[in-house]
Amino acid sequence: MSPDLFPWRGDNLTERSHFRPVETPRSEQLDLFADNRRTIWLNQAHGALGCLDLTGAMAFYDRIVQAGPDDRGIRDEGALVVGWQERLGRYGESDRSVVEIHELYRELTATIPSPLRIALLELMMEEISALEAPELLFIPPRFHPGLLCFELGRYDEAREWFGRALAAGIQPAGRFLAYQGDALFLLGDREEARELYREAFLAGPLAVDLPHLADPAMGELISHGESEADEPEELLPWLAAWGWLRELFTLESGEPGSDLSVVHEFTEEGEGETAPRLWFQYLRQAEFLRGSSGDDRELIRARRRLKELNGELFRRYMEKIK
Repeated sequence: MSPDLFPWRGDNLTERSHFRPVETPRSEQLDLFADNRRTIWLNQAHGALGCLDLTGAMAFYDRIVQAGPDDRGIRDEGALVVGWQERLGRYGESDRSVVEIHELYRELTATIPSPLRIALLELMMEEISALEAPELLFIPPRFHPGLLCFELGRYDEAREWFGRALAAGIQPAGRFLAYQGDALFLLGDREEARELYREAFLAGPLAVDLPHLADPAMGELISHGESEADEPEELLPWLAAWGWLRELFTLESGEPGSDLSVVHEFTEEGEGETAPRLWFQYLRQAEFLRGSSGDDRELIRARRRLKELNGELFRRYMEKIK
């Protein structure tokens, strides 16, 4: 049998490690609960797996099999653990690069016992954290330290990873703005999450991981837009506008201030701007002017641009404000 994980853990994993050996309970303790031996031993095996003590876990699996040779479920699970023991031995002898870590991640299957899966994800997080600029590590479709934190239920830590990635300039920004929105939604901050979803859609909704958005309202927004839009296939670029029309998004973030010179900056098309982003900029301008005592000609001009950019959304906008 291949060597267990402990001998090769490496210097970067020696401090405050999550993984500790599990002591084998004394047999006389188990004799007091003879009718529950299988459950007790299985719990002990899973406890060992949670510490990546695969040798210790196999000792408990062997006990269960000896007591019940026909226990096919335990035999299969034990065989799976043996396979992972060998796999971790090979990983320990590798250079433990990004490629090796990602390959290990790809081999996580639905059949793997939950304690072992969690322990392996913990191991990957420790290994990745020791790499250079780990916040910029992203392998499609969903391999990133923040996403591993999602799988571990560490949503606040995930939010921090995505924030660092965005600060470091990771691209496409829209994807990671939405990931950060997912983290905030899972932490219970729905309003702030939707601010980030809006900015993610403005940055480029085609880059957003739409099928995995945590807020169910985002899926409902897409379904609603597809049923209401004149051209459903052109819906995605306009998700931010549709979200505002449905009162999911606000204009507070990035809204023009009280100084009209700030508003005037939005009256000319910026280089490289897309029509949906321009529409949202003119929407912010129009809504500011509507609530101020500014020049009505500026408001008329902003609304004219809204109509030119997307007549259908302009019609719905006018219905909404009336």
